[in-house]
Amino acid sequence: MTLTSYETQVLRLLAASAEPVGTFEVADRLQSRPAPDIDAPDEDPVRAAWTEERIDLVQSTIALCAKGLADAAVRADGDTGDRFVATDAGRAYLARQ
Repeated sequence: MTLTSYETQVLRLLAASAEPVGTFEVADRLQSRPAPDIDAPDEDPVRAAWTEERIDLVQSTIALCAKGLADAAVRADGDTGDRFVATDAGRAYLARQ
């Protein structure tokens, strides 16, 4: 199985974390693109790149779950979103890298 760069980053974050990590916390912690100015229009290139990267990071978390390498340890409850952890299979995958 091959992971994308984002999937690998997310899996490493989940495996290294002592507690489950929230969906948007993943993006907050791994975001490499500069944040756009608060007043920047939607079509601003900085905002577009920042948004695309955040979406890619969230989708990577979902993809890891679909591959059995991560799982929601704490389900969303209406006040907070899902919180994720690496599975044993995810940790084993990283150990082989």
